Amino acid sequence: MKMAKLLTVLTLGSAVSNICCAGTAVKWEEVPEAVRTTILANGGTAGQSVDLEKGKKDGFALYEAGVRDKDGNCADLDVTADGKLIETKHDDAADAAEEKTAHAKQKVGAMKFSHPRDITNPYLPLATLKQDLLETKNEQVERTAKPDVKKIFTIDGQTFAALAVEDKEVVDGHLTEITLDYFAQDDAGNVYYLGEDVDQYQDGAVSGHSGGWLLGKETQKPGLLLPAHPKVGDKFRSEDVPKITTEVDRVVSVSETVTVPAGTFQNCLKIEEHASDGATEYKYYAPGIGCIKEVDSDGESSLKSHTTW
Repeated sequence: MKMAKLLTVLTLGSAVSNICCAGTAVKWEEVPEAVRTTILANGGTAGQSVDLEKGKKDGFALYEAGVRDKDGNCADLDVTADGKLIETKHDDAADAAEEKTAHAKQKVGAMKFSHPRDITNPYLPLATLKQDLLETKNEQVERTAKPDVKKIFTIDGQTFAALAVEDKEVVDGHLTEITLDYFAQDDAGNVYYLGEDVDQYQDGAVSGHSGGWLLGKETQKPGLLLPAHPKVGDKFRSEDVPKITTEVDRVVSVSETVTVPAGTFQNCLKIEEHASDGATEYKYYAPGIGCIKEVDSDGESSLKSHTTW
């Protein structure tokens, strides 16, 4: 998903959660060179997101970065500003069990879809969305609901049409990508992400479809995009497509105040996203509006306008 494209790591333990909640995303080029060197030497990638943590360690500022270790597992590095690797953190057994239990509960009792296109989750009310406009310095994304598009999916024997939302991405005045994302809400109010059709553009013509996937084809697992009643510490997979991408998200706040060109919004939901490539991204959802701000290693994209039907 562009702008809403959710690419992020594995679930973190409770001790890690406290650290992550306190961190501030820092652009790669603003990270001390010694820290970048350590990150790259331990499975990180150039340009990825890095968090500056509150407090210090041995008198040095402390940074945290999500990486892939030598065995291909996701981990978090704690690195001081002088480049010293303090700790490498992986999911502990209890945390992994918690995620497995959450998935089991999600599958067993909650996944009934009587009106899947009627997406009324307070943090993502797509049923009323007409168009959002999000912008960075050189990039613009038009996010437009497409109620006439009806892609069919099947979950637990229930076959239904999902709600489609189009993201049209323009960089420096040139169309670069058009994505159709597919969503459904179950009767409990959870919003699921069912895939995306991707058209990449170069010089005005379609040049590829990288990153596209659909439930029932590339994966049999719907992504849980937003829980019905998110709480701080909630963890869930918004994408689970091993050959393409996996992403684990975590709720870090439900009380953010966020100012964007479209206005100032109270009691916003903040979600930290960890992707299988080690990237970290933060998304902010305003009640009654939807996604209003995204922060990654490239900077911020913010909501400029929001229109409804």
